[in-house]
Amino acid sequence: MRSRLFTATPLTLFLALGMSEVSEVKGAGETPTSPVPKAEAVPEAVLQNSNPAGPPVVETRRAIVEVPQQDTSPTIYDAVVSGDAELVDKLLRTGTSGQMVTSSGDTPLCQALRAGRPDIAINLVLHGADPNTPGLGKHTPVALASLRRHPTLLQVLLEAGGDPNKAFGSPVSAEFLTLVPDGYLRSEMKREHRVTPLMAASARGDVEAVTLLLKHGADRGIATQPRYRYALNFAADRRYLYVMRLLLGRSPDTEPHILITINLRDQKAKLEVEGKLMLETKISTGRRGYETPAGRYVITNKYKDWTSTIYKVPMPYFLRLNCSAIGLHSGYVTGRPASHGCIRLPHEMAKKFFSMTTVGDEVIIEH
Repeated sequence: MRSRLFTATPLTLFLALGMSEVSEVKGAGETPTSPVPKAEAVPEAVLQNSNPAGPPVVETRRAIVEVPQQDTSPTIYDAVVSGDAELVDKLLRTGTSGQMVTSSGDTPLCQALRAGRPDIAINLVLHGADPNTPGLGKHTPVALASLRRHPTLLQVLLEAGGDPNKAFGSPVSAEFLTLVPDGYLRSEMKREHRVTPLMAASARGDVEAVTLLLKHGADRGIATQPRYRYALNFAADRRYLYVMRLLLGRSPDTEPHILITINLRDQKAKLEVEGKLMLETKISTGRRGYETPAGRYVITNKYKDWTSTIYKVPMPYFLRLNCSAIGLHSGYVTGRPASHGCIRLPHEMAKKFFSMTTVGDEVIIEH
């Protein structure tokens, strides 16, 4: 459209071009009412919608730019870190998934377990958190739960499909070891790889956890590396008789009906069945420097033919105690301490003790 000419004043320039142009005119020695010496072409926008009785109206158009707003609402992981169970529940109930993996490789579920918040952990699982996704250190939820005495939490994880045989990540960090409540277990986790939840529960004497893990398919035949230690070894080191019996397939709720008692002072052994004396014999226990240690034991292995891996001598009808190097076996008996720590029985008695017992039966060695 062709522009019309008119005599422009600073006021009309102010309206058309803005204050900066007016300032330039005033700087040239003009006053707001002085006419500009020559006619200028005024933009069409000045004349559009002009009021003939007053100054022209400038139509101003502004572009609206939408600036995306950054979402500052807390994530489910943030809520778990803060320990806010109510916020976690609110987010889950409004559709937020309980399953996510952070940039650092952690999950809300693993964070809740490390923080000792079984209430939050259970809520996350019930709203879809995966019980097999590992968090920091590659530790799975089931592995982390095996460090806590909370059978309901462990049961929820296992019933949701948690793998009872997935080992702790290794090597374990010093920070993670501060979460392990047992000094013996911390020591084992420092030097052993492939420590499983069943081993951790066994090392802590957690009968309920061991029962749940076995019920959901925990493999008691998995061994650590490099020393090839089994869950039974962890329980035996701590002399947790009930756990050992569980791992050997015996019920922890009933006392064994067979009991062997070794008397170190009298050098005698007896076998009772439901409190009734069935066998009694003289024996030879460990001599000075190799004393047979007193305590409560469980028969963990039976070998009809066994050769000592230490002394390379035959040890027929060997009943191993607590996965250790000592046990009962056939040997030369004097009625006095004479062995390297084992309990020697006369050959025929050794056969009878062997035939009447099974793994899981209890042996008490006393002074």
